[in-house]
Amino acid sequence: LISTSNALYNRGLEKAQVRDLSGARDDLKNSLKVYKKNIPARNLLGLVYFEMGECVAAFAEWVISKNIKSEKNVADVYLKAVQSNPNKLNLMNQSIKKYNIALEAARQGSTDMAVIQLKKIRSMNTNFLKAQQLLALLYMKDGEYDRALKILNKSILIDVNNTLTLRYDKEYYNISN
Repeated sequence: LISTSNALYNRGLEKAQVRDLSGARDDLKNSLKVYKKNIPARNLLGLVYFEMGECVAAFAEWVISKNIKSEKNVADVYLKAVQSNPNKLNLMNQSIKKYNIALEAARQGSTDMAVIQLKKIRSMNTNFLKAQQLLALLYMKDGEYDRALKILNKSILIDVNNTLTLRYDKEYYNISN
């Protein structure tokens, strides 16, 4: 089990190194399904989540990691780095709240309100991939294809193989041609 978990971790690490964050996330989650005490996999999964702008998920992985292995754990460094900057931590928390507001506004058809919230999020948490994707989708819905393309290109820089971003990118090219 440990060998299989480590193989999945190594594959996830390779993907993370080339910014295939969603692929890395999937491999690392599978690694942890096989062996939940794989500390390097758990810590890397936290970093992947953090790079995708999902700080709550990142914190959860690092806290679990610390609970499994309290001594000499790199998760300490990650947690302290984020916690040592309360302003950044506050901005991340606000961005999550604003994302939920934007998502609800989009569901209710209030795209203008959603776009305003999502633009604020982009200035607060530039790597929040889900917010980028929703903004691109709303721009396409409103016929603002050039804006959507810019957002999609930035999203691809965050995670090169994210299925949803690639699907939106393909849809953009179908609509714009």
